[in-house]
Amino acid sequence: MTLRVVIADDHPLFRQGLRAALEGRGLAVIGEATDGHEAIAVIQARAPDVAVIDLSMPGIDGLEVLAQARTWPSAPAFVVLTMHDAYAARARELGALGYVLKEDAATQIVACVERVASGRPFASPGLGDAGASPTVETLSPAERRVLRLVSQHRTSREIAELLHVSTRTVQNHRANMCRKLGLRGSQALLAFALAHRSALDPL
Repeated sequence: MTLRVVIADDHPLFRQGLRAALEGRGLAVIGEATDGHEAIAVIQARAPDVAVIDLSMPGIDGLEVLAQARTWPSAPAFVVLTMHDAYAARARELGALGYVLKEDAATQIVACVERVASGRPFASPGLGDAGASPTVETLSPAERRVLRLVSQHRTSREIAELLHVSTRTVQNHRANMCRKLGLRGSQALLAFALAHRSALDPL
């Protein structure tokens, strides 16, 4: 299936370069926006798989777009573009899976879009620790207990019974972990739990 992408950036030549790079690799650019308000409207109208947004846009900035998107019933995977690495952590907290420095965009945008579309995080190599993917250590003790049981293929109801909490509490922990770890998709948390099982023993 062809990935569908929306680009939001207030510089026309930069948008053209991104479009050329993406379409040159067979991805479909289905909409463009020049500011934050337009980005929200286009994303909601076109429902892309991935939205590539500049953090510094007129009207409302990219961080505000990310914040608003968290209230939507469904949202695309987000890639953020910036000239600086200072906002990497905040963008990640707000749900961005991809973080690309503009100077790297021409060479990295396709790989980034394809990666985040599969629910995996991506950051420009030049970001260093600021763009590093979160690890088990970023989780609270309660979340780690839940994640350990997830790695045992337990359902939310089973986890709730074992930990003597409500099923809703377990579901909230799952959602919070996915947000912190930059995971998307129904099986992404299980895959992460299995890959990091050794870090969860003992709790």
